[in-house]
Amino acid sequence: MNSKNFKYLNPDISKKIDRVLTHPVFGIIIFFLVIVFIFEATFGLGYYPMMGIEKLVILIESFVSAYLPESIVKSILIDGLIKGVGGVIVFLPNIVILFMMLSLMEETGYMSRVVKIMDKIMRPFGLDGRSFISLVMGFGCNVPAIMATENIQNSRTRLITILINPLMSCSSRFTVYVLFISAFFPEHPVWVLLCIYFFMAFIALVLALLLKKFIRPGIHESYISDMPGYRVPSATRMLGQIWFNSKLFLKKIGGVILIASFIIWLLGYLPYGKQGKGNLEKSYIGMIGKAIEPVIRPLGFDWRMGVSLISGIAAKETITGTLSELYQAHLHDKKQKSYFVQKLHDQVYTEGKKIGQKVFTPLVALSFMLFVSLYTPCVATIGAVRRTTKSRKWAFFVVIYTTCLAWVVSFTVYQIGSLIGR
Repeated sequence: MNSKNFKYLNPDISKKIDRVLTHPVFGIIIFFLVIVFIFEATFGLGYYPMMGIEKLVILIESFVSAYLPESIVKSILIDGLIKGVGGVIVFLPNIVILFMMLSLMEETGYMSRVVKIMDKIMRPFGLDGRSFISLVMGFGCNVPAIMATENIQNSRTRLITILINPLMSCSSRFTVYVLFISAFFPEHPVWVLLCIYFFMAFIALVLALLLKKFIRPGIHESYISDMPGYRVPSATRMLGQIWFNSKLFLKKIGGVILIASFIIWLLGYLPYGKQGKGNLEKSYIGMIGKAIEPVIRPLGFDWRMGVSLISGIAAKETITGTLSELYQAHLHDKKQKSYFVQKLHDQVYTEGKKIGQKVFTPLVALSFMLFVSLYTPCVATIGAVRRTTKSRKWAFFVVIYTTCLAWVVSFTVYQIGSLIGR
């Protein structure tokens, strides 16, 4: 973008600010505080509009339930579309706030300062400042973040950046975090979210260090960070960027999430029709879930959570939509209009050794969030890895290593947590 479109601060003022923001110690502390502020704003400011949208979804469901006769159309609308799509769209305010904060960092020129600070830190891991830009972009969406690695000239640095980028928690995963943190960690939401993000960053750096030892070195290139002057944020540009990302989120809801919601409904409806909704275990979706349950049971998950993870391969937002469909469909008290969060709390096992016990606990929620953070990225991200590396081998590698890593981490957390809790 032409620099004439920006209004810059006085160069002397910019230099004085840089003495603090690019300081090797204070700069990192300030960056940490900025991240804390972003998460605080995302939860604090996003809570009330999120509740408002959820109430609207419940009102729509009540209206459809009251005025439509019992039929397959009513089942599709309520059990499929409203619960599936409604379980995702409630997080739109949180997504908007997150993108607004990231846009503000970029608009003011602060992001380039962060890149300069992190460049030296990331060098020992086979990464550089451009890698950091790509990884930060991954907080929004992994697909453009991976495509942005084409600007990295060093072949090894570029490949390592591509392979660890799926570990950056994109906004799609953010919907899962907001749901489970709001439900099971309401007293310390920001710190739980921070721990997840920093844990993911730690895992990514450890993996980068390992990959550095096995991938052939590229030509060494010194990274020179572009340091433009500080800019006065433009409301027009920020609103345009926020609208662009929000529109992508809404398009995904109207596309892949809508289709996934319908498929989940159909598999839950068949083969017994409406009668099958009283016992989802006997439906096709139940059969699929029961088949994979032995693999995920050691992680603290039941079959419904397993089905949601399968649907999440299409797009991570579908995880919350699928959970909304399956768990709300299991509750048949028409007078009960509690929020989705409360319905998660109310779930109990109806069979097996855990009969009568809660399906969800804070430990199960943590194990589930970590699995979602790590396991195979969405189809679009896998395609981006294949296109940028020009190799199916690396795309396959990403799917395998992320899923195995997710299982090991969740297994360790859940089993150790269960032992401590005894």
